[in-house]
Amino acid sequence: MLFARSDVMSVSIPAESGGCGRPGGHSRPVIKGAPVKVFKLDCPPCEAYLRGDRKPKKLVYQINKNTGQTVRQERVADADPMWGSTPDTIPLTPDEERTNTTRSERGAMQIQMLQALAAIRQTGIDVPPEALWLLEREIPEGVLKGTILCAEGHDNAAGVKFCSECGVAMNVKAAIAAPEEPAVVDLGRLHPQTLRKMCRNAGLPDKGSKDELISRLAA
Repeated sequence: MLFARSDVMSVSIPAESGGCGRPGGHSRPVIKGAPVKVFKLDCPPCEAYLRGDRKPKKLVYQINKNTGQTVRQERVADADPMWGSTPDTIPLTPDEERTNTTRSERGAMQIQMLQALAAIRQTGIDVPPEALWLLEREIPEGVLKGTILCAEGHDNAAGVKFCSECGVAMNVKAAIAAPEEPAVVDLGRLHPQTLRKMCRNAGLPDKGSKDELISRLAA
C-alpha cells in the first residue's frame, strides 16, 4: 500500500507500463464534497510501478544544505517522489515544507522566550519595554499576563475590561446560587422496610409499627 502526497488527486498507469490499466485510474476519495486527507493506493501492479520495482536503480547524491558539498552517493529505487510507503513518510508539498520550517523555527524561538521570561520573573526584574514588545508579538497574551474568568465562566486574558466571548464586564461578580432545599419526602408513602432502613441510617431504633417509625423519623 502506498500513500499519496496531499496535492495528488489521481494516478493512472497503463498496462503496458506495468500498471493495472484501470479506466480512469485511481482517484482520491471524496466524502461530502471534500477530498479525504489520506489517499491510499491499494493496487499491487500500480504500487510496484510507483515504487520503481521494475526500473533500474538511480544514482542519488546527498548534498549538505549548509555547505553545498556532496556528502555521499548511493543507488536507490527509481520511485515516484509523490508517494510514501507509510502515512508518516508521505512526502510534503513545497508549501508544507515551508510551513513546517517556519513553524519549527518560530516554535523554537518561542520556547527560548518563555525560558527567558521565566528566568526574569524569578529574579523579580521588570521586563524591558523592547523585550516586552517582542514577547507580546510572539507569545499569546494569556501566557504573559495570566488569565481570568468572567461571570459566565469564560477564560480571558488578565486586564481586559469586557469578556471577549459574551461581552460582560469583567468587574461583574457571578451570582452565588442559594443552596437548594432538600425535597420533602412523604414518609407515609414509603414501605415499612424502607422506613426501618432510614431509622438505622439515622441511628434510631428500627422496631415498632409503621406509624411509630414515621413519628420517630419526623422527630
